[in-house]
Amino acid sequence: MSEPVPPQDFTDDTLIWPLMVRLQECLCTTLTERGLMPGDCFCGLMPGNDPSWDYADGMAWVRLANAYPTTTFPTINTTPRGSCSADVAATIEVAVLHCAPTLSATGVLPTEFDMFESTRLQLATMKAMRDAIMCCDFDNIVLGQYQPLGPQGGLVGGFWTVDVTGDD
Repeated sequence: MSEPVPPQDFTDDTLIWPLMVRLQECLCTTLTERGLMPGDCFCGLMPGNDPSWDYADGMAWVRLANAYPTTTFPTINTTPRGSCSADVAATIEVAVLHCAPTLSATGVLPTEFDMFESTRLQLATMKAMRDAIMCCDFDNIVLGQYQPLGPQGGLVGGFWTVDVTGDD
C-alpha cells in the first residue's frame, strides 16, 4: 500500500494548523529537555479520532479533538447557522504514553517499586506537558483537564485538553 500524499494545490488552514504545529514543537522540546521523551518514540502530530498506540517504546502526540465556532472564546457559538463574525476555536489533545510495568514472560507481576516509578514518571510527564502548553506563547488558550490513559498494550500515560483560537 502506498503512503497517502495530499494534493499539491490545497490551501492550508491558517488558524488552527499553525497552533498545533507550534504546540507539538513545544511538547517535543520540553520532553527532550527534561529527559522524559519515551524511548525511541514518535513525537508529532496525529490525525484522526483515536490514535493507534503502535509505537511500542512510547509516543507523544498533538491531535485535533474538535473545532467549533466562537464569538466569546472559549464558549461555543450556538446561534442558528452560526455567525459570519464567529472565530474558529479548537480543542486539542496533548498526550504522552510511556512503557508500563507488565506481567513478565514467566507470569511474575510488576513489583511495588515498578508501579511506584511508573506513577512517578506519569506525573512528571503530566507536569512537563502542562508546562509545555502554558509556556508555548499562545494568546488565547484555556487548559482543560488531564485524563490518564491505559495501561493498555504495554503503555500508560495521559493527555491534557487545550482550547485554543487563532487570529484570522
